[in-house]
Amino acid sequence: MGMMTARKDKFSLLVDVIYMDIEDDSDYSLFSGPLNQVSLSLTNVEMEAWVVTPAAAYTVVDSDRLQLDLLAGARYLYIETGIKLREQDPLTTRETSPSESNHVWDGIIGARGNISLNEQWALPFHFDVGTGDTDLTWQAFGGAGYKFNNMDIVAGYRHLEWDFDDSDTGGNLFNDLYISGPVVGLRYHF
Repeated sequence: MGMMTARKDKFSLLVDVIYMDIEDDSDYSLFSGPLNQVSLSLTNVEMEAWVVTPAAAYTVVDSDRLQLDLLAGARYLYIETGIKLREQDPLTTRETSPSESNHVWDGIIGARGNISLNEQWALPFHFDVGTGDTDLTWQAFGGAGYKFNNMDIVAGYRHLEWDFDDSDTGGNLFNDLYISGPVVGLRYHF
């Protein structure tokens, strides 16, 4: 996961990138027939995903206590999922590996900024919402940051979500998808 921002006066360009590669190779029994002669097992689940969010922002408030940017951009989601199934009967064992991949694009608008508590401490925040190939996508982040010269240490919580419709491209894979959890990072100011 990483974010890069370039700022010139009140204008900013930013890109946020998340890459995930998740796998579970546990063996789960889905069906076991009489005397365990016929069985169906799930032996592997994989998901690989990219989330790329390019945006442009404009500073509407820049005071000692508050910096507020309004932003507009897009969010791209690519997901590839795969499973491995094992079918066993007394004479044969068969393994199959169905997989599927899809991608969606959504336009987004939002706000981001910092609330300064003093010269070292600040409360960074980010919120955006959008739609396009999905019914709705939204993201929220809130945290605390401490400034050392040209570097900030930031810790917070981030939630990113998509709501799919069955007719959407991603609706074949998921009804809803969300990524959330704690975030710790460094920001360097040139």
